Amino acid sequence: MPAADTPSTPEPFPTFETSDFSGAGTFYFDLVRLQDRDDIPRGFLHRHKYYHLLWMTQASGTHLLDFEQFEVRDHSVFFLSPGQVHAWTSSVPPRGYVLNISTEFFAKMFPRADDIARFPFFHLTRGTPVIYLSPEQHDGMLPLLQQMERETMERGMGCFDVVRSYLLILLTQLRRLYREEDAGEGAGPSFSLTRRLGLLIEEHYLTFGAIRQYAEALCVSERQLNEAVKRTLGRTVSQLVQERIALEAKRLLSNTGKGIAEIAFQLNFEDPAYFARFFKKHSGCTPGEFRRRYCRPID
Repeated sequence: MPAADTPSTPEPFPTFETSDFSGAGTFYFDLVRLQDRDDIPRGFLHRHKYYHLLWMTQASGTHLLDFEQFEVRDHSVFFLSPGQVHAWTSSVPPRGYVLNISTEFFAKMFPRADDIARFPFFHLTRGTPVIYLSPEQHDGMLPLLQQMERETMERGMGCFDVVRSYLLILLTQLRRLYREEDAGEGAGPSFSLTRRLGLLIEEHYLTFGAIRQYAEALCVSERQLNEAVKRTLGRTVSQLVQERIALEAKRLLSNTGKGIAEIAFQLNFEDPAYFARFFKKHSGCTPGEFRRRYCRPID
């Protein structure tokens, strides 16, 4: 972890707006082999404005994703949604694929706004963003990535339609393996309602001040909404909203030079001291301690 003399006002970390690994000059869908890039892995905190999938055939290290640490190992698959903050390292040369997927590309696959929530690994309020495959599972799905790679290289007629088909098959097969999905499917309507709530929280966590507003937007009662979330996640709506606010606080502390009081006001806290107590409750440390911890590249 960073030493105690880490600067208290970090430089903003990079935000990657587009991806052009392929050299096509425009960004819609991009795929590249990890072993073909000398700028990957990136051990510094950064974010993307597009969906990002890391398919790791070979790797060994650490992935810090929205300030939670995950093991990087052979046959790992990581999923990131736009805006998430991450950094990762590998002690061995990584092999595998990076898929960068624009929101426009996904909009063609998932026409309804909440369709993407069918895939819990892209669902910020619910899913663990990693799947650890067995060698057999990895090898069984690898041809799908190889086919996508071939299509993007050859750029034949309708290539992105073909890529979308392969990608949907890949995501569906990964969803079958996702360890939390079985419980979610069993929850039926509660699971569906919780997925929709997660998307709504992402959009309105700073503008909706009452649980009633989420319930009204979803056309259910507050009691129905809380019961659905409790049944699906074992938490309350209020807890989900608070967790999202705490995450945004972490992003602002690690990515801006704003003072702690300024961040508190930006997140609708009138009292900076109350914000500090809120933050410590959700992160286990003070805002200042958190800022010092995450100002440097991960080890």
